[in-house]
Amino acid sequence: MIEPDDAFSSAYSDYVLEQTDADIRSLIEERGLLDPQFDEDAKLAAYERALETTPDPSAAAKAAIPEIALGLDTEDFIKVPAPTQNIDELRAYLTGERTVSGPLGDRPLFAVFVVEADYVAYWSDDVMNDTLANRAEFVLQRLARDKVFAEQGISPDILQQIPEQTLPLNKRSPSSLEVDGDVRFADQAPFIISMGFSFLLWLLIFSVVNYLLTGTIEERSNKIFDSLLTSVTLPQLLAGKLFGVLMLSFTLIAIWTTSACVMLLVARDVIPPDVAEGLAEIANPRLIIPTIISFILGYLMFGSIFLALGSLCDTIQEAQSLLSPVIIMMIIPLTLLPVSLSNPDSPLLSTLTWVPVLSPFLIILSVPNDPPLWKLAAQIIWMAMFTGLILWLAAQIYRAGAVHGAGLAEARQWLFGWLGKSKAKTS
Repeated sequence: MIEPDDAFSSAYSDYVLEQTDADIRSLIEERGLLDPQFDEDAKLAAYERALETTPDPSAAAKAAIPEIALGLDTEDFIKVPAPTQNIDELRAYLTGERTVSGPLGDRPLFAVFVVEADYVAYWSDDVMNDTLANRAEFVLQRLARDKVFAEQGISPDILQQIPEQTLPLNKRSPSSLEVDGDVRFADQAPFIISMGFSFLLWLLIFSVVNYLLTGTIEERSNKIFDSLLTSVTLPQLLAGKLFGVLMLSFTLIAIWTTSACVMLLVARDVIPPDVAEGLAEIANPRLIIPTIISFILGYLMFGSIFLALGSLCDTIQEAQSLLSPVIIMMIIPLTLLPVSLSNPDSPLLSTLTWVPVLSPFLIILSVPNDPPLWKLAAQIIWMAMFTGLILWLAAQIYRAGAVHGAGLAEARQWLFGWLGKSKAKTS
């Protein structure tokens, strides 16, 4: 820092210490919520006693509560004396041509503050990292506030009375499990769990259907279809492929479920009662049943699509060009997951739930809102009907690719011809 006095550097140091102190107090509070055996009041008192002997909050935390100090983030920036007061000479230190000695050894300067009478210049070769600049803006606002208060003869300490006199805001809901209506984690858990289920469902489907794609392409390129069709019929071959990978999916689900249960059993003594009550929603049939149905229908829908595409391609490269629209469709639900938490009643979310290719992932997100049973049943029936249509179309394409050796050109010709016949019949 280059400045005529130490006002800016002192204010910056005070700001860093205050932020560290706030982080430590927040860590103490979080540990108290998560660990029933952690005496929050005693640890906080020990930390405040340590602050009386050292002004550094990090050192006080290490001395009084070392288990909390381990969770502190290391400071990203270290203040060092300017090697020169000339900004032109400092350019070499900023660009890395020269280095300055510090606690971490010889390093180039990350940034330099030059305090002038009517502005503060921030010099840095990193034009994208604004962390230090944002801190400086906050410090400058604080200095300006203190100056205005001093000119009016008011102590800045009066601002500390505002939090003390601010009334607490208690979040309550008529559907809360608490008698007084206070919103707890158990009330929010269904929304969080449904989002987790939706993401896991997407991850699982997207992972296992690739086996169907790559396996089918390998069978086509190696001319294995003829051998397979001498032993089984085409519907049996399709059903066997879908059923086999479905069982693989259930195996993965069983492994994940077992691992989660073991982790919960190991950590049951340190899980707060409110959190434990919320986690119990994982086994709620109201959420589990739609999830299982959505998974099976979603798997059959996308699995048959991947099987059909694989039967038309001789290489993965050919399949990738066809998969782009499918992958884009599958990415859409991921972009809607944050919406399910911030605005569960979003009209966009409610409308897209009726889109069959998105329904397997979005129906789960609507369950915590307690939709009417008829609406949930209608969405599942509509998704099942669309899945049946996709299975029929996939079987026709698979027959053309596996039995008749059709490729992409023949598939397009067949599809456009089928659409043309349908239009002719309707007209």
